[in-house]
Amino acid sequence: MLWQAQSRRDVELLEKQDRIEQELEDFREEISGSPDSLAWEIREVLEHVHDNLFDSTLNVGSVRRECRLRNNNISSRFRCSVGLGLREYIEAARIEAATRLLQHRDLEIYLIAMAVGYDHQETFCRAFQRQKRCTPSEWRLAARRMQSPR
Repeated sequence: MLWQAQSRRDVELLEKQDRIEQELEDFREEISGSPDSLAWEIREVLEHVHDNLFDSTLNVGSVRRECRLRNNNISSRFRCSVGLGLREYIEAARIEAATRLLQHRDLEIYLIAMAVGYDHQETFCRAFQRQKRCTPSEWRLAARRMQSPR
């Protein structure tokens, strides 16, 4: 009996993982690509960020290393081209992906946090609050109310 319960939980977790991966892949496809009008360095940075968006090690330093950019002002140049600094862009994209996952009521917030690139739920919740001005739980509740017919 205990084995069956464990097996059922494993199956449920795998189903959640598949749903998360599919949703995040759809999101990544929607945001991929960059205008030809951007400088080649910025296009390269965007491509790298989009390809690695949900990797928890993605940050400004890792982008600079991976894209072999020696210029320390990449964030300033990125901000001028895209409208957000590189760190802010990464955070905003991750949080936008998280809002899509939060629509699935059965996905726990800690799973969503890990899926979008945060090692700790607390860090995710702080970033979410910075971006959306509410907690993930509050956002989920508000989204649920908006979807419910009266």
